[in-house]
This record gives sequence, structure tokens and C-alpha cells, in this order.
Amino acid sequence: MNRFIPTKKNRRRKSLDKNITSMLKSLIERKETLMRTGQTNTDDLLGLLLQSNDENSLQSSPQNKNGNKMTIKEIIEECKQFYIAGRETSSSLLTWTMVILAMHPDWQEKAREEVLTVCGKEHPDAKTISQLKSVSTAL
Repeated sequence: MNRFIPTKKNRRRKSLDKNITSMLKSLIERKETLMRTGQTNTDDLLGLLLQSNDENSLQSSPQNKNGNKMTIKEIIEECKQFYIAGRETSSSLLTWTMVILAMHPDWQEKAREEVLTVCGKEHPDAKTISQLKSVSTAL
């Protein structure tokens, strides 16, 4: 109930939601246009969602013109869900990794030594991370 009261915080929340929705709508429309003209692949999550949505609309029955096709609003909400789920999953994984490493200082030290040996003073990249044996074994 309090979320409908026009407080400064609620006005800011509404403004952010409006901006995010506008940006996502623009992104989705751009992706749809590029897909129709064959200028982009459908190998990303949004492309797969839009491709699936188009295929569902082709399977519509005469009684149901839109079939199972999602509206732009539903696609926007799906994009928000994917973003939140991805952030929460990564956040939880990193939190538990820190907890487990704190519980097992011997593994923490072993992993630190391996990272320093393989990466040196450089930031790890995909190639060097794949060379980490102790860290990947622990996972």
C-alpha cells in the first residue's frame, strides 16, 4: 500500500522503472528489426526469446489470432527477470565461495598460490582461468 503514496522514494522508483522499461523496449524493437533483416544472430538470450515468440505466433489457431505470442510488456518483464536472476545467482555463488574459503584457509592459501603462479601480477582472463587446476577441482 505504501508504494502508491507519492513520496520522494516512490517517485524515484517509478521514474527508474519507466526509464528501464523504455530502454528495454528500445533494445527489443532494435533486436526484432535486426532479426527481420537478417543482420543479427539469435544466439543470445533475447534473440532466442524473440525467435521462440515468433515461432509460437505462427502456431496460432483461427480462434486465437496471437497464439501463445508474448506482448512487448511480457518480454520486457522476462528481460527484467533474467537480469535479476543472473545477478542474484552470481551474488549467491560469490558469497558462498567466500564463506567456504574462510572456513578452509588451507584451500584459500592453495588457490591464492596457484593464481599468483599462473597469473602473476596480471588480471586473470578466460585463458589463464582455464589453467587453474586447484580452483577448478574445488568447484
